[in-house]
Amino acid sequence: MSLAIGPDVAQLDLSLGSASGMNQNLPEIFKRIYYHLYSNSKASRAEAIIEDLSLLLLAKLSADQRGQRAVIENFVAGRGDANSVLLPLLTSAFPKLLGTGQRFSLDDASLRRSLGEMADLDLSRAPAHLIGEAFQALIGPRLRGEKGQFFTPKSLVQAMVHILDPKPSERVLDPCVGTGGFLAETFLYQAKTYGGASATGGLFGVDKDSGLARLSGALLTVLAGQRAEIHNFNSLDFEDWKANIGSSPSGLFDVVLTNPPFGAKIGIKEPGLLTNYDFGHIWSQSKTSGWVTTGALCASEDPQVLFLEFCVRVLRPGGRMGIVLPEGMFGNKQTGYVWTWLRQHGTVEALLDCPRTAFQPGTDTKTNVLFFKKAESEREPTNLKTKVAVAINCGHDRRGRSVKATGEAHADDFPEIAAEYAVANSDRWRSVDLEDSEYVVPRYHYYKSEKSVSEDWLGKQTNLVSLGELVKKGLISVRKGHEVGSDAYGTGEIPFIRTSDISNFEVSADPTKSVSEQVYEQYAAAQNLQAGDILMVVDGRYRIGTTAILDEHSALCIAQSHLRIISVLDKSKLDPYALLYALNLPSVKLRLRGLVFIQSTLGTLGSRLMELRIPLLVGEGPWSERIFQFRATLQGRSKLLAEMKRMAGPEVEL
Repeated sequence: MSLAIGPDVAQLDLSLGSASGMNQNLPEIFKRIYYHLYSNSKASRAEAIIEDLSLLLLAKLSADQRGQRAVIENFVAGRGDANSVLLPLLTSAFPKLLGTGQRFSLDDASLRRSLGEMADLDLSRAPAHLIGEAFQALIGPRLRGEKGQFFTPKSLVQAMVHILDPKPSERVLDPCVGTGGFLAETFLYQAKTYGGASATGGLFGVDKDSGLARLSGALLTVLAGQRAEIHNFNSLDFEDWKANIGSSPSGLFDVVLTNPPFGAKIGIKEPGLLTNYDFGHIWSQSKTSGWVTTGALCASEDPQVLFLEFCVRVLRPGGRMGIVLPEGMFGNKQTGYVWTWLRQHGTVEALLDCPRTAFQPGTDTKTNVLFFKKAESEREPTNLKTKVAVAINCGHDRRGRSVKATGEAHADDFPEIAAEYAVANSDRWRSVDLEDSEYVVPRYHYYKSEKSVSEDWLGKQTNLVSLGELVKKGLISVRKGHEVGSDAYGTGEIPFIRTSDISNFEVSADPTKSVSEQVYEQYAAAQNLQAGDILMVVDGRYRIGTTAILDEHSALCIAQSHLRIISVLDKSKLDPYALLYALNLPSVKLRLRGLVFIQSTLGTLGSRLMELRIPLLVGEGPWSERIFQFRATLQGRSKLLAEMKRMAGPEVEL
């Protein structure tokens, strides 16, 4: 394999940011071109349009870079067709990025119109990352969602690069290179951090998608020159490596940075691939031997699982990896074999918990980042301590907006987390022992660490106690709700309380979901709902932890299975309103956040609810007046709502 060495970093032109103001409109220009092609060309598939648009972008880029804009101008003027005029330009500039027999699929008129839109742009002066981000915005769910590709937010990429600290002398790989974000940020990081240090390493990327491989190859060529080498093949296939590179990739790289495609819907089923991976086989667990492979092939395996093993195998001894993975791999007991295997091959150096919004609006899948170091030798002792950090803000909201309506930028925790990685006693990072834990969700351990979150106003007069301990002491009971089935909806007037019916500490039932007395009697004894009982959401998408308290006006109901019913058994020892107040303290909400595990997009508390620690607010203390006002406000509201309902009279269906 040839990882070509280009000019020293110090000699490269990093002044690409001096592009004209027109380049700031790249996302809008690309979108305008895309929609014109979609509406007016003969192609209707998004992939075909993206494919040709990437070729046009490369043609414009190479023409601007090589002073051959006349080639583009001649084509736009109608002299020659795209395959005879533009392809030779592309083949000359990017010989490794074009497939055999490469052709444009769109008609020449549409291609001329598209290049005409770019006429005023000078892409040779546009920052490579700006072009990449514009292209990512264009691709959106039209392409990436179908293949499990969701491009990593820039601030997270920068944080991962900073934490791994790749040296200019090291060989860096992204086996799912996409638009080249990890490799581009690696180059920029090395230039900023190490300046004119000799760049004897290289930036190596592979992508199965030909369009993305071409795009990242072009962008990285502009940015890093010959230091970057991008290929188009299936990086999971070791035979493809031998055919394209001339050797196996095993042990070849110092650093791996990647965000592999996720999902069972794009599971890998080829026996020829699965047989080459430990994770391509079925694993079993026993009390005596733990997790062991059975030797039998899986029918299908999620791509991220195989990519994880691949990345470890291509690292040299002592090599480092940063990989984005779905949270299901961190909090699912069924994937315990993955962590057993990892510990056999090195150390889990750090875990970074990402917010739900990190990959939105592209996908709602919850992710975390694993930082791993491959063992120097088979007998190297395992490091029992792992650093964990939690990012709550990622620089944008669920719709991808980085600026609020007020004009204020959305907070972003990633830069500070990265900056404090090597800082001793940082509040951002906590060292925990994961060796005997069945869960490796970062925030689960972060909020359980010795640095507990507290409210200063509570003083030192309160003790933290878990809900499980309160159950053992006989102070509370916790039981599940039930599902009545949709056939029961609308059969009567007794409310069926669902997660969406709980807000502002009260229940507000949807009358269309109310059930008959006969249905109610089936569950009344098991639920035994009384005034003072607390309902808590424990499953769902966003509302987990939301609570409401029942009163004399709302206790006649049925609670859904996604709710837990918490009853105070001795109100002389514990006030239900004090318990409700404690459950909603900011410190308790953070601890609760650490107990919610997310599989793909749905979260659950499960039995971990019993681990939730709350301050025991009993007797007189700094909390007394607050709880008095809290109770009076809720009870007063309940009476007013009941009076308003009585005044309005019976409801009439409209």
